Amino acid sequence: MSDGKLIVTCDFGTTTFRALVTEVDENGSFEVVGSAEEPAQGFHDGDFVDLGAGAACIARLIGKLEEATDIFVTGFAYNVSGSHLRSVRATAQLPIGPGPRPIRQADLDEARSRASTMAIPFDHQILSVTPVEYAVDRVRGVVDPLGRVGSQLEMQAHLITGSRSVLHNIENAIATAKYKPLAEEIDVMATAIALLTPRDRAEGVMLIDVGGHATNWAVYRKNALISCGTVGLGGWHLTSDLSHGLRIPRDEAEQVKRTRGVVLRSLVDQVPIDVLFDERRPTETPGLVAAILEPRMEEIFTCVKADYGDPRELALLKAGVVLTGGGSRCKGTVGLCEEVMDLPVRRAHTPASLKGAEALPDGQWATALGLSLWLSHGEGGLHADEEAAGRGGWLGRLRGRFRKAQPAEEMAAEA
Repeated sequence: MSDGKLIVTCDFGTTTFRALVTEVDENGSFEVVGSAEEPAQGFHDGDFVDLGAGAACIARLIGKLEEATDIFVTGFAYNVSGSHLRSVRATAQLPIGPGPRPIRQADLDEARSRASTMAIPFDHQILSVTPVEYAVDRVRGVVDPLGRVGSQLEMQAHLITGSRSVLHNIENAIATAKYKPLAEEIDVMATAIALLTPRDRAEGVMLIDVGGHATNWAVYRKNALISCGTVGLGGWHLTSDLSHGLRIPRDEAEQVKRTRGVVLRSLVDQVPIDVLFDERRPTETPGLVAAILEPRMEEIFTCVKADYGDPRELALLKAGVVLTGGGSRCKGTVGLCEEVMDLPVRRAHTPASLKGAEALPDGQWATALGLSLWLSHGEGGLHADEEAAGRGGWLGRLRGRFRKAQPAEEMAAEA
């Protein structure tokens, strides 16, 4: 292994926890070093509802990661998800001096700070502030007001808040497992970092991540996050429908979904729906599988569309939809999504041309990779003065922490 900077991230998924070690060299080259995964336990809707089981699950996961990579882990960055997240809009107005003058970076920072002071539920805290649009002297649609002469600056911002108790529970579970919670990012925003291109963000795009128990979505326009949300349906519900419809155990239904799942009936020979109501176990056919899965997958996309709101706004997303998540892998998912959303759709699961990504096990690694990219690109919201102050930003804090100590070093530490 080289002397690059190591980043450890953990994706707390609704059905599976995934951990990842990546390395960034001084030239900015990004490489996957190793990975591990563990079935999620004690975790529901983004929260550790069973602290003991959740902490033990984290410990097993990181233990597997250490064994696979020969790296000693003391802490990691992680994602935040769940229905406790709230998406709101805020407006901040800022007078610019006694008279017109060029707008400075300090003015943008102050406007962002004012947007963060809006009233939110007492049990929530602000996790993300994204400027969506600026206006200078009531002239709207300003993309970058820096240097523009004016007397008043207005910022429209998109805020995401999260439950303080849920965030505390996540940190507590990590600490109980004897690790340090180093940084957190919102689940769908981390996934977007991994899968969306600059062109997607500029032209307008909707990211739909069909997870195990929930589907997360986010919309970007003009390089800004303008809306996001969660629908409480996912791949788990597809499997449950198959188990019920085919009269088979859940594990067998999961295997059918993964290997022979079809969600668009027009792709296969159709069968009479009456067979689903027969008391006998029906014979599995592609047509029957599609008849079972299509209504549920259509419901997921319809709920996402309704959750976003005005369908006329969807028509403005020139880059269409980027579809990801383990629940989106069935045959016909892209076509069905295009029918419901009335937009072009493409599927993506890992960043293009990422070194080492081909060695990852089959599964949904986009969120863990997005967390790594977020930290490697300095997306953590830390400023350059932290480097000057000797704290070094997140990569500085992560540097050197994760390498497994040699025997001599361990003995020295014990001494």
